[in-house]
Amino acid sequence: MKEYAILLDTTFCTGCNSCSYRCVQEFRYHDQAAKGLFRTFVRINDDGLYHQRCMHCLDPDCVANCPVQALTKSESGQVLYDAKKCIGCQTCVNVCKFNIPQFDKDTKKIVKCSMCAHRTGQGQVPACVEVCPTGALQFGEYQEILAKAQSIAAKDKLKIYGVKENGGTRLFVLAKNDPVAFGYPKVAASDVQKNIALGDSFTVPAAIAAMAIGGFKQYSERRVRVEAEEKDKPSKK
Repeated sequence: MKEYAILLDTTFCTGCNSCSYRCVQEFRYHDQAAKGLFRTFVRINDDGLYHQRCMHCLDPDCVANCPVQALTKSESGQVLYDAKKCIGCQTCVNVCKFNIPQFDKDTKKIVKCSMCAHRTGQGQVPACVEVCPTGALQFGEYQEILAKAQSIAAKDKLKIYGVKENGGTRLFVLAKNDPVAFGYPKVAASDVQKNIALGDSFTVPAAIAAMAIGGFKQYSERRVRVEAEEKDKPSKK
């Protein structure tokens, strides 16, 4: 299964918000957009352009903490949201280090980007990438996009954001200045993929837990067999 990522080169971004308008059309959330709730939106600040959109973390806090599994991580790496399961507790809003999930007080639901999983699953690029008039947004397989981002950053002496923030993300932001200076949250950096994926939503800690459960099960089964054998033995008088 291919894992995807997006490269955002802010040196090419003009702040036109074509990505935002196209996103609203793609998902038909005009009512929420009218309230200022967007899956992606470009905010023009004094020091640069801040794209407010899901970072699609490699180890998403929202997925780990959602009590009803309304947020999940797909095999392709996109963080997906199921409004039907959502109970409106806003746990994801509170735990997201990038301040991405937006709560709609009227519907009691969350608004966030899905990296157009419905399109990428059909071999298409996300709607925002498709419509970007300057090529500031690029989409592709995770390793290829990561390598491209690092290469451009080194060549053009640009800052890069998203590679190690919160253990790594699937959105790499390139900028002349520190992205934190113009809107991106200051998030602690750590080694990429601290929880090595073993399948859909299955991490190393989960694997350890599974092995522990398996060990207890084997121990219990062995204990039952031993007790049964002891009962079958002739008693010593």
